Amino acid sequence: MKKIKYFIPSILFMIIIFWFSHQTGTESSGLSTYIVNWLENHLHIIVPELIIRKMAHMGEYALLTFTFIYGFSKNKFILQKVLLFSLSATFLYACSDEFHQLFIVGRSGQLADVMIDTTGGIIAIILFYFIKKKKCYSQE
Repeated sequence: MKKIKYFIPSILFMIIIFWFSHQTGTESSGLSTYIVNWLENHLHIIVPELIIRKMAHMGEYALLTFTFIYGFSKNKFILQKVLLFSLSATFLYACSDEFHQLFIVGRSGQLADVMIDTTGGIIAIILFYFIKKKKCYSQE
């Protein structure tokens, strides 16, 4: 890697994800319940807790993918490699995160969660690709 400093956002975000994953099952469930109750009480929207949890997974891994895109882009990789490396790094971190959860009380590592996390990464890749494509066309 030419310039590791561009991966500082990725490293910081991985630490945040690790911290969330290190919460016990009860602590993690409590946060989801709080969000469900807040949505219901303030916005009058009823959303099942499972949906909130899975959307949080996708969202945090989409953000992680954007940080990887930033790091690889700043290191002057071609677009295809930026996207491939970013998604690969996201997938590998999702695998390690689920493995980590095997050792946390009340948590479990789930292959389905790796796929949900990776889907968040795919969504980020698609959004980045279309934003980049639109920028190229608008400059012509």
